[in-house]
Amino acid sequence: MTTTLLTAMQELSRQLGDSWSSVTDGAGAATSLVDSALMSKANDWVTDNSWAFLIEEPASAAAIYDERKISSLDNTTGTLTTLTFAAAPGTGIDYEVHRLFSPSDKRTALVAAARRIYPHLFTEVWDETLVSGNWFKDGSFEKWTSSSALSFWTAATVTLTQTTGAGYFRHGTTSCKLSGASGTLIQRWIAGTANFDDLKELRGKSVTFTLAAWCDTASSLRISIADGTDTTYSSYHAGNSAWTDVASPMKVSQAISSTATGVTFTIHYTTGAIAYVDDARAIGGLRTRLYIGHLGLSQNRPHQVAVETGSQQQLVTGNNTSIQNDRWVTARDWLVDPDGYLHLPTSYPTNYRLRIRGIGYLDFLVSGASSTAWTATIALDQPQLEILIAQAAMYLYTTMSLPNFETGTRKQFQEAMGFWAQELAERKARYSMLTPAATVHWGVN
Repeated sequence: MTTTLLTAMQELSRQLGDSWSSVTDGAGAATSLVDSALMSKANDWVTDNSWAFLIEEPASAAAIYDERKISSLDNTTGTLTTLTFAAAPGTGIDYEVHRLFSPSDKRTALVAAARRIYPHLFTEVWDETLVSGNWFKDGSFEKWTSSSALSFWTAATVTLTQTTGAGYFRHGTTSCKLSGASGTLIQRWIAGTANFDDLKELRGKSVTFTLAAWCDTASSLRISIADGTDTTYSSYHAGNSAWTDVASPMKVSQAISSTATGVTFTIHYTTGAIAYVDDARAIGGLRTRLYIGHLGLSQNRPHQVAVETGSQQQLVTGNNTSIQNDRWVTARDWLVDPDGYLHLPTSYPTNYRLRIRGIGYLDFLVSGASSTAWTATIALDQPQLEILIAQAAMYLYTTMSLPNFETGTRKQFQEAMGFWAQELAERKARYSMLTPAATVHWGVN
């Protein structure tokens, strides 16, 4: 259920009546493309705002997705003269001609429309990666700044790889692969340095660090807790090319000094092994708040929060291991503060998974990050895509066109704005998504 930015732009062009595509059948040059199909067009078919857009890779990859202003058409040879492409298009290349708005104008409109269609269209958030009472930020290794760098954990020497392969994650949708040189993966608080400040609240408390882990080499993977004076290590992973048992993860406990100058949780890796880590938990003392600002919820506000309860059954299918829960209990009376922390009442137990549901803003993404690349995708398809198209058309005819009206086109554009305003209203009424039911709170203002 995704659509690329290029596909959305092409559908927008079609609905605007600004869609013409063909394939070059002449060599052309860096400032021209040749297509005999253009010989059927009048020379003045090319407007003052016409653009050629290459949508197939020419001989040089540098020119793919090039868009260049067209200066003229010679219909005796089927030649479009343009500003200089990065490389000559050549023969057999798919291209488009845009005569009302440039491809970049349409791209800008679509990206803006993705935000403006909220709350009629949205991305649904359904997250089960957080654990009640867990002191770690992203204990499930879900948040990455790139495929080799975690957002909230610090690596030293060891190579990290974001992993989504079946059988190689245990919680959420990703795990962290460790390989390469010996090193560490750390989350900590150290006085006077930039790190995760919440962990300082563990001073004076006993804490248990657990980790789901897979490793193919004995004596190569273990975990530790340190408070600046004392360090406590877990036993090594057995190195049996298997995940630790659900009921018996890697585990280490320590009483943190009340005067500790640091609280450090470390995963230690030795070179030569391949290891995967997931579902890290630091449980100790009273932890009533959890950071949810990274989940993509609108205003960081969930519709529902539930806590796992009842019996658990371990499911094993090939290399996949998961936990099936009999039921989830709806949590009530929770609050979200301005810093993006979810506060649960103290009556709820710790070390249980949470299910958080809500809605977030749509965007065009590449590898989970906002992008304007033509290959970026948005989590929409038909018929909801119709709302995005109408919203983008409104953006083109208002925000982008209003300052550039000419006397001869003012009436035409005003009529187009009226048409698309009506279309947008009708499409929202017909195709808007249904939001998840919101939890009723008792005793919370």
